[in-house]
Amino acid sequence: MLTKLKRMFTSDSPQPTARQKRQGRKRSPPLEEARGEDIDSFIEAVYQADAKGHSPWVLRDSSVLETLRRALEFTVHRGLWLQREEGQVAHWQGRLLALRHGEGPPLGMVLACRPDDEAAWQLRFFYIGQEWKGSGHGTRLLMAVRRSLSGVPLQTRLPLACYSAIDSLEAAGFTRQYVDAFEVVSYEAPAKWDE
Repeated sequence: MLTKLKRMFTSDSPQPTARQKRQGRKRSPPLEEARGEDIDSFIEAVYQADAKGHSPWVLRDSSVLETLRRALEFTVHRGLWLQREEGQVAHWQGRLLALRHGEGPPLGMVLACRPDDEAAWQLRFFYIGQEWKGSGHGTRLLMAVRRSLSGVPLQTRLPLACYSAIDSLEAAGFTRQYVDAFEVVSYEAPAKWDE
């Protein structure tokens, strides 16, 4: 008798986990276009990743750093990413996006680029500031990227050793595609449409 009453008053669907409750409570604010002054924090995050061997750029000398800085400035001001292709420089669509809380500095940022309107967005580099790590902001950033760049699949590649980033990608709906011989893993998220 008690079992029947209990079944009547409880739902058959599984209860959401604590993480799902936290993320479901409020929707992440949309990402903003980065400002010129945000480039320094982006480059600092690239430095930290490069020190661990996790950066897409190897910052061995000042010329590489200056080239990256100019490319990021061009992206912020013109919406174009300068991509090297077959010894030439191609102009890809590019966006440097920031996750903010209020008017303060960005909590995290993402650089997305693609060769044309028909191609998937490639997330070249994304990060969450050191003081914000471990509290779900990586997942918030990636969910917000999916909403901001809706209607197009997203792709990214990163070292297999980037455990936190991989956890955030999977929580944000990205699926693992493959791991190459250099232990670089590829992820993709299907196009997300306005909800």
